[in-house]
Amino acid sequence: MRDEEIVELILKGETELYAEIISRYQNKVYSTAYSYTRDHEEAKDLTQEIFIKLYNNLENFRNKANLSTYLFRIAVNKCIDWTRKKRAKTVSILACQNDEEADIYDFIADYHSNPEEIFLKQENADIIRAEIARLPEIYKTVMIMYYFQDFSPQEIADILNVPRKTIDTRLFRARNLIKKRLVRNTGFGGGRVAVQPS
Repeated sequence: MRDEEIVELILKGETELYAEIISRYQNKVYSTAYSYTRDHEEAKDLTQEIFIKLYNNLENFRNKANLSTYLFRIAVNKCIDWTRKKRAKTVSILACQNDEEADIYDFIADYHSNPEEIFLKQENADIIRAEIARLPEIYKTVMIMYYFQDFSPQEIADILNVPRKTIDTRLFRARNLIKKRLVRNTGFGGGRVAVQPS
């Protein structure tokens, strides 16, 4: 059964069907929340708040978008509110497969790494994490959604209700901001950091 059909039945009184909506999306919503909070309990609480808000706003959802777009719009807004309140540094290392970006983000230690390499990669990850956390909210949000949640640029555009070109621009600018800061502040890319090829 399609999400929209379930919503119609819920609105007609079959409220027990909301458990199906939760079942379909709870893992991804939780993952989104955790990407912001980096705390399991906070992420659980946020996930619950997000689903409560969705339930309370199902009537407003009708015919505006597909349910997943509407849900993740709520989720992102809730997570941004949490970030502003907590002022948390919430973003972890990004793992990209694009060769152009591998020089910044590809620091995931593999099982063949020796302890020294693992330590160095973790140090690099901490540097990147700190820099990403300093990004303006509009850039940080798209980075989380694109790299952590595997949303396409078009899906992000739909969720945030902005043009696709805007998302592409924000991703591009966010990566450039990080590159410039890393080079300026840490000498990143100047021989200081070992990087694995993608």
